[in-house]
Amino acid sequence: MLAKISVTLALSGIASSTLINLQTNSANGKSVLSSTVFDYIVIGGGTAGLTVARRLSDDTSKKVLVLEAGRSGINDPLVTIPQKSFSFIGTDIDWLYNTAPQTNAANQTVNLSSGKILGGGSAVNGLVWVRGAKEEYNAIEDLGNSGWNWNRFYAAMKKAEAVKTPSAVQTNQFGYTVKASSLGSSGPVDVSFPNYLPLQHQKFITASTQLGHKFNADPYSGDNRGIFYSLASQTPAAVRETSEFAYLDPVVSRSNLIVLYNGALVTKLNTTATPGTVPAFPQVAVATGVQVRFPDNTVQIAKPKPSTGEVILSSGTVRTPQLLELSGIGDRNVLSPLGINTLVHLPGVGANYEDHTITILTYKLKLPYLSFDALKYDPVLLAVQESLYPQGKGWLTFANSVLNMAPADKILTSAEIKTAKQILQNKPPTIQQDLYTSIKDRVFKVPQIEYLLFNSFSGGTVKEANRSYVSMAVTHLHPLSRGSIHINTTSIDDHPVINPNVLESEWDTWFLSKATAYGRKFFQTPAFQEIFEEEVWPTTALANNDAQWQKFVKDNINVGYHSVGTASLLPLSKGGVVDTNLKVYG
Repeated sequence: MLAKISVTLALSGIASSTLINLQTNSANGKSVLSSTVFDYIVIGGGTAGLTVARRLSDDTSKKVLVLEAGRSGINDPLVTIPQKSFSFIGTDIDWLYNTAPQTNAANQTVNLSSGKILGGGSAVNGLVWVRGAKEEYNAIEDLGNSGWNWNRFYAAMKKAEAVKTPSAVQTNQFGYTVKASSLGSSGPVDVSFPNYLPLQHQKFITASTQLGHKFNADPYSGDNRGIFYSLASQTPAAVRETSEFAYLDPVVSRSNLIVLYNGALVTKLNTTATPGTVPAFPQVAVATGVQVRFPDNTVQIAKPKPSTGEVILSSGTVRTPQLLELSGIGDRNVLSPLGINTLVHLPGVGANYEDHTITILTYKLKLPYLSFDALKYDPVLLAVQESLYPQGKGWLTFANSVLNMAPADKILTSAEIKTAKQILQNKPPTIQQDLYTSIKDRVFKVPQIEYLLFNSFSGGTVKEANRSYVSMAVTHLHPLSRGSIHINTTSIDDHPVINPNVLESEWDTWFLSKATAYGRKFFQTPAFQEIFEEEVWPTTALANNDAQWQKFVKDNINVGYHSVGTASLLPLSKGGVVDTNLKVYG
């Protein structure tokens, strides 16, 4: 198991440590900020923040500071044990976000938990290590972002990873297969297959092929269609990989990398306004400091080097627009009513927000088949599995390892494909034209639905005691609906209004209902009929007709915790917030 490293170093004549826990060493953190200017200040020690900080600190002449509100995940079973993925919800490492009521989805408020911890989402997610289709990455360049294409993304992804090919025992027992040359071999992030694969997930492979879905032996080189074994972001010893473990821990002794965590809450950017050189921006803002609130409620200033220092905002889809807007960068129509002086009018901040939409089907397993539900009602089984985990064996090593990326024409009938093409002509009002065209034109070129199994009861209202269940998540990968994330107060402590605006698009509702109904077909295959007893959510009382399925979708919508878009990489004319160098416009 990873152990926390404490390293003492000399920084500007002050005794300090690379990792400064503000809950226990606040004075040291204040001393560092008062005496040091930095080449790079990274706001947010999440997946991207720690990755970029590690890369930037490779240059030992540069001083790099990371500011993170959350604590470390080292030696925390909620983080390190794969089977406990998503167990963080409602704990001290959850930002506790929820959406605004969704007007197109029965006015529901949807949970949007997010990792408040070093490592961010990489410390709390489902560990699924997967790539999109080549066409999807090239679409980013086609939208006006020169150089942001499959070839460059693919090289970067391979640079990050160190694939651990399955052992002969794993292959013989579970069927795992991977084309190692399609992945990186020497990056900081271990990716491997778990030492346990539930029978129901093995059967999912067979059920998919029985329905005519192809088995994909190489989903990592740009074609992800079909059913396949997916790698997990975990070590061969079954410890979750996070950006803290993979990127920070190996370089924790670097004297030029400082991480303030467990209470370094950034509240605002200090900026100065200077005359602009283009009509779109009569004045521009330059970051001169970062306001950081410490656990004792004092506000300290982290200072970039004058003229050359950079502030890197890596705070996620929710907090990035919140910080920009609190700092006077955003849509004046949002800022002015709150009394915030608009330094840079940038309407794209907080706009173009989207998340995957998800529905759930739940089925009861026949006896004697078991899922993770059994760990809650069988203490002997739990004790056995807990004893196996330190050996890198057993149930607790598993989070997920089978995915089905389904093309639309695999789900829809020929008649439904005609209807789909008609519905797709209706552009929702909230999506930018080029984005709409890009998605619409690729509906029948790249996978549109992800089917995966949760190895437990994950949706429904009636659960029989001492029985095991499995849920299927049906995820719409390319919804057309767009929402926003905007502040409605001037306090960093008030969550912004998070509105993904799910199901605004007729296409999103219609297609997800079709894909959810199709999900039943997996459970009607011979492979699944062997092990599953009955559907308990939504139950067979829901007939196979469009009206009922669409109502089910609207009444029971979930989101994928895959929020994106609020600081878009796009040309300014298309609602962008950052340019191809990831610099904020203005």
